[in-house]
Amino acid sequence: MTRPSRPWLLPVVCAVLGIAWVLWLAHDSEPAGEHASAPAPVLPAATPSPPGAQADANPAKPRPEARPATVPSSAARAPDIARPSTPGPAQLAFQSPAGALVGDSFDVHVAINASRPIARIGVEVFFDPTLLKARALEEIDYGQRATGERAFRIDEIGEGRAVLTLVIKAGELPPNSAPVLQFEALAPGGTQIRVEGISVTDASGRAVPWSASGQESRISIN
Repeated sequence: MTRPSRPWLLPVVCAVLGIAWVLWLAHDSEPAGEHASAPAPVLPAATPSPPGAQADANPAKPRPEARPATVPSSAARAPDIARPSTPGPAQLAFQSPAGALVGDSFDVHVAINASRPIARIGVEVFFDPTLLKARALEEIDYGQRATGERAFRIDEIGEGRAVLTLVIKAGELPPNSAPVLQFEALAPGGTQIRVEGISVTDASGRAVPWSASGQESRISIN
């Protein structure tokens, strides 16, 4: 039996082969360098630094600011208590007890030794008013003093300071010992009594040289 002819088959096969050939050529003609990585950019050569550049890049650290020398405070000064190097015609020895009890009273005395007539002795007494009370004339306990004992006159009395004067009449000798000021102990603690501003004069008002001891004394109050 004779097979039917198929005249259309040959053109189709030729067309398919032609398309395949075109595609193969197109694939081979693709640039080989398309998938290659781009070359790294060339960096410019480093320019040499000028001679002074290193000093500018690392500047010297600033030196610390110099501190001025410490000046001693003008408030720190030596006490202005007159202390003659040799005994004067008037010698004074101040005496205070070493201790006292709260509520007790005591006197600060001065022993006087004068080789020439004197008419007046003036003093200033400084103390801590939180621990000691300087008693006024009407508050003094005279039971602690001898009958008729001459004492310093209270000219001024305040918080922590008292001004007192002993007057000696013409023709009289100064007492061997005299109460200067009476205190009352207020609270326990250690405290100090200072005698300053001493002045000694004769009947004409002229200053008499003097020497003194016991101007500063410490008292323990219990």
